[in-house]
Amino acid sequence: MSSTNTEIQEIGPTRKLITVKFTEQEVADHEQKLVRDFQKQAKIPGFRNGKAPENMVRARFAKDIASELKSRVVSNAHQQGVSGSGMNVFGVVDLDEGEIDSKNGATISFTVDIIPDFELPSYEGLKIESAITDASDEEITTMLNQVLGQRAEYNVVEKSAKKGDYVRCSYEGKIGDDLIAQLAPDAPIYGTQSSTWEEAGSADSPGVSGVVEALVGLSAGDEKEATFDFADDFEIQALSGKSATYSIKVEEVREKILPELNDDFFKSIQVKDEAEFREQLSQNIVSQKKQQNFQAERQQITDQLNKAVDLPLPQSGIEGETQNILRDFMQRNIQQGAQAQDLDAQKEALHASASKAAEDRLKSRIILSKIAEKENIKVENDDFSQVIMNEAMQTGQKPEKLVKELRKDQDRINKMRSDILLSKAMDLLIEKSVQANNDSDSTD
Repeated sequence: MSSTNTEIQEIGPTRKLITVKFTEQEVADHEQKLVRDFQKQAKIPGFRNGKAPENMVRARFAKDIASELKSRVVSNAHQQGVSGSGMNVFGVVDLDEGEIDSKNGATISFTVDIIPDFELPSYEGLKIESAITDASDEEITTMLNQVLGQRAEYNVVEKSAKKGDYVRCSYEGKIGDDLIAQLAPDAPIYGTQSSTWEEAGSADSPGVSGVVEALVGLSAGDEKEATFDFADDFEIQALSGKSATYSIKVEEVREKILPELNDDFFKSIQVKDEAEFREQLSQNIVSQKKQQNFQAERQQITDQLNKAVDLPLPQSGIEGETQNILRDFMQRNIQQGAQAQDLDAQKEALHASASKAAEDRLKSRIILSKIAEKENIKVENDDFSQVIMNEAMQTGQKPEKLVKELRKDQDRINKMRSDILLSKAMDLLIEKSVQANNDSDSTD
C-alpha cells in the first residue's frame, strides 16, 4: 500500500505531527487482499477450504477482518510516515487512528518526539581527575571503629547519655504556640514522637538534630527544652526558616559497648589477628575508592559532553527518565528505612531535582548513542552474557531462568542492549581520556 499523502507539522522543536492519508481505493485494495487471505484459511461447513463465497467470509469474519485491516493500515502508515520520515524519531507519544474503511479511506496521525540533528564535540583526549586509591591508617581505623560499632552491645545504664549512646525518648515540637504535628502532619519525625530511639549527639541521625544533640548529658526521667532553626530552603514549606522549640523527655539510656579486639572477636570475623583485620579493611577501602573513581570519571566525561552540546530534548524522554529516577530514589530510601509519608511530603522538591537530573542523563545518552554510531560500536552476544551473569549474581537467580524471562520481554532486551552500547561508548571515551592531574593516560 502506498500513501497518497504524508504531511509533517511542527508542534515544537522536538515534537512533530505526522499525518498519513490513504484513499478509499487503497484501503479497499488492502481489504480485498485480507478477505482473500481469510478465504484461503476459513473452514466453513459445506465448503472446501478456500472455496467459501466472499460474502459469507466477509459476514462471518467481519470483526476479525476489520481489526486486522486497522492493524495493517496503521502499521503501513507508521512505516511510511514515521520510519520513512528521515527524522531521528525518539518515540510515538500519541496515535489517532480515526475511521479506517474502504468507503472513507483512512487518516492516521502520529504525534512523535524526535532527536534533532547536532554536531558531536571533540571527544578524544577529554581530561579527567582521579583520586588516590591508597588507604591511610586513619581511614583504616575509622572503618575498624565502624565495624566495631555494628557489633556493639547496648546496655541499660542509670547515668547520663554520652555521644554514641542510644536514648529512648519522646518529644513534641512547637513553632510559637502551634504544634508542628499540625503544621506538617505528613512529616511526624519533625513534630511529635511518643517513643523513639535516637543516637545521642550523632551528626548522621535522621531525626531532628536539635533534639539529638540535646540528649547528650541527659538521664532516664530527665526533661529538657531545645531549640532548632529550620533552614530557609527546608523542603517542608510550613517549617522553612522557622525556629522551633522541642520538649524532650528521656525514658531510657543504653550505653554503647564496643567488642574487644581479642581472639574470640577475630575468630568471629574469620581473621587471624588485628594485622590481618586491618589488611582486609585496607583492601575494602581501596576497592571502594576505585569504584568511586570509576563513577567519578564517567561523571566528568558526561559533564564535559553535556556542556559542549546545546540540544533541545524530547519531552517524553525527560518525563520517562524523571519517573525512572524518582522510582529508584523511592525504592532505595524505603529499603534504607525511610517512611513513605516523609518522602511524599518532599514530592515537589524531589520531582524538580529528578527532572533536572533526567535532562542531564537523557542528553548524555543521546550524545553517547551518536558516538557509538560514529565509532561503529556493536553489542555482541558475549556482552549480553556478561550482563546476564552479573544480574543473576546480584539477584540470586539462575542465569537460565533470567534468560527465559528476557525472551518474553522485548522491551527489557532493548533497554539492556541500549545500556550495553552506551557503556561501551563510555569505556572508549575513558580509554581515550587523559589524566588532568598528571597528563598521563587514565589506567583506572
